[in-house]
Amino acid sequence: MIRPSALRASAFFASSLAALFAVGCGGEEGPPREPISGVVTLDGRPLEKGLITFTPEAGGDLVVSGLVVDGAFSLPRAEGPGLGPHRVDVWSKKATGKTLKDRNDPDNPVEETVEQIPPRYNTRSELKADVVQGGENRFTYDLTGGKDKDAAVKKVASRRP
Repeated sequence: MIRPSALRASAFFASSLAALFAVGCGGEEGPPREPISGVVTLDGRPLEKGLITFTPEAGGDLVVSGLVVDGAFSLPRAEGPGLGPHRVDVWSKKATGKTLKDRNDPDNPVEETVEQIPPRYNTRSELKADVVQGGENRFTYDLTGGKDKDAAVKKVASRRP
């Protein structure tokens, strides 16, 4: 004869196992995501290379980033952001042509780079994206004030007596 406590334990085990299989088979883990794509220009030209990051304004862990290549970016659904408003940051390093000593390996100099995107587009970003379910989710960011423009102005100004 099977004891009632053993029968309850078996039923609990079977229902727990069924629940685990239901969650693990075919269901998406985490919040819903959407594919996104778009264009980033800097001073009217496609951004050669960079990084774009989408951070949910409501907080949370679903911060996603993608590469910008020749002014375009694209993230498939599996790598895309969740739904709702996001803060968008764009980053792009550019070589200065100078080399510096590597603190960890002084015998191998490293190429100096500077951030060419103004802070209003990354550390103090003003850029936004509202990701909607089933929408096109294509975003265009026309950035201005790149470091090349500033450097040219500084060089001209420094040549004056």
